[in-house]
Amino acid sequence: MNKQVSLVILEGGTICGHLEKQIQMVRQALVFDLIDRAREAGYNHIVVGTSYTELADALQFSEVDVFLDQSTNKEPFHFGQRLQGIVNKYDLKKVLYMGGASAPLISSSELKYIKEVLEQNEDVFMANNYYSADIVGFTPGKILNRVSLPMIDNSLPLSLGNDGGLRFLPMQRTLGLNFDVDTPTDILIMSVHPNLGSHSKKVVETLSWDLERYKVLKNLLNDPRSELVIYGRVGSNLFQYLDQNTRCRIRLYSEERGMKALGRDLRGEVKTLMGELARTLGFKNFFEFLSQIANGAVLDTRVLFEHFQWKLSQADRFASDLGEVDLIEHAGLREFTLAAINAPIPILLGGHSLVTGGLWALIDAKEKGTG
Repeated sequence: MNKQVSLVILEGGTICGHLEKQIQMVRQALVFDLIDRAREAGYNHIVVGTSYTELADALQFSEVDVFLDQSTNKEPFHFGQRLQGIVNKYDLKKVLYMGGASAPLISSSELKYIKEVLEQNEDVFMANNYYSADIVGFTPGKILNRVSLPMIDNSLPLSLGNDGGLRFLPMQRTLGLNFDVDTPTDILIMSVHPNLGSHSKKVVETLSWDLERYKVLKNLLNDPRSELVIYGRVGSNLFQYLDQNTRCRIRLYSEERGMKALGRDLRGEVKTLMGELARTLGFKNFFEFLSQIANGAVLDTRVLFEHFQWKLSQADRFASDLGEVDLIEHAGLREFTLAAINAPIPILLGGHSLVTGGLWALIDAKEKGTG
C-alpha cells in the first residue's frame, strides 16, 4: 500500500489596493518557507494550488506540482471542490492540506510528526482545530468524493468526521500548528519571532508598519500591576497558557467560537454581548469604558463586525487592523477604528488568529528574548 503523504498547499484570492498587495507578498514568501521545511521533513510530493500567476511562475523550478486556477467565472471560490480536484488529479492517497499562510512558525519536526502519523494509520483525519481548521491531514484522499464538500477549509474536519466517518486524531498543541497569518496584525506579530523563515523575513523587512501598539502590549503582558482584556473566539487552551505564562491579570470574554465553521456568519445569526455593549454605548464610550477596567485590550473584531451585520471588504478590515483610518471606506468601521486608535489604552485589532496563536506567539517571542 502506498504510504506516501502528499502536501497540498492552497494560496490565492483577490487583491485590491496596495495594502493587500503587501500582504500577498508576505503570504507568497510563507509558501516558499513552508516548502523548504516540508522537504526537510521528508515530504517528497508537494502540490501548490494558486490563483496567482506570479507565484506559479516563481515555483516553476521548485520541483513541486503547480495547480494554477485560471478560471474567469464570477462564482465564489469553493475550497472543497478545489481540494477535491487536486486530490483526484494527482490520485493522492494520504493528504496533508495546509493554507499557504496557515503555519508561518511551524518547524520541520512538526511537519514530520504529522507525516508519520498519517503514514502509520488508515481511515483517520487530523486537524489543528476541529471547528476552525486550516491544517488538515486525512486518509484516504478519495474520501472527498463521498462527503459534503465545505466552502471553506475551517469546516473540513466536520465533513471528514460527520460525513466520512473517519477517526479523529488531534494534532499537538504547539505554536507552530496554531498560529496563522490572516491579517496585518498577524504579520506584525510573526515579524519579531525567531522562527520566521528566511523568505518571509526578507519581505517583512520591506514593510514600514507601526509596531508601537504591539510593543506596549508586549510589555503589559509581563506587568503584574496591569490588566488585559482579551475578546473573541478564545478557547480554554489559550486561557490556560496565558494564565501560566503571563504576569498581568486577564479579563477574558469568549463568544461565537465556531462562527465560520458552523455558518452562523453567513446566516446572520451572530449575536454577542460585547457587540451589543459597543452599539449601546457608542464606539468612543465603549473604548473609554474598556480603559476603566483594563490597561490594554486585544480584540477579535470579526465577531463584532458580524454582530453589527457589516458587509466589509477585506481591504477595509485590514486597514482597520493597522489603524489606517483614511483607507477605510465603510463609515461605521471608520468610526469604530478611529475610536480604537484614540482610546486611552492600547487596543490591538485583528481576527481569530490574533486571540489564538497570535497572543501565544507574542509571549513565545518574549520568552525567547526577541521582539
